Amino acid sequence: MKAKETRQISVFLRNQPGMVAELCNRLRDADLSIRAMSVIDTADIGTMRIILDEWERAQEVLREAAVAYILVPVLCLEIPDSPGAFAAIAQTMANAGVNIEYVYATALPGNAKSLGVFRVNDIDTALKLEYPD
Repeated sequence: MKAKETRQISVFLRNQPGMVAELCNRLRDADLSIRAMSVIDTADIGTMRIILDEWERAQEVLREAAVAYILVPVLCLEIPDSPGAFAAIAQTMANAGVNIEYVYATALPGNAKSLGVFRVNDIDTALKLEYPD
């Protein structure tokens, strides 16, 4: 299995009630689908990492909302819902000298695969790797 490169949008929001909802509503109103999301907090600022179906168009929504954001290249991998699947992917990257800086993923019971979003130090090498199915 091959990884696919995409762009993650990292949005910086005030850490207060309603900020995530407001941004999600704006994306919904623009008919954009969130494929994956992670929110990490600090005392004052939260970082919302999102993968969207159309990240280019999402930038327009973010500019209109006057929120700070950056685009980050990431890998998306379909991960089998089986014991050792993450270990095999991590080992494949480690063997090639690719460092995983962070990853987020989840799977629903009964689904055969999940979507893993990986930020790595060497995206070009990671894209060339063949990952176990």
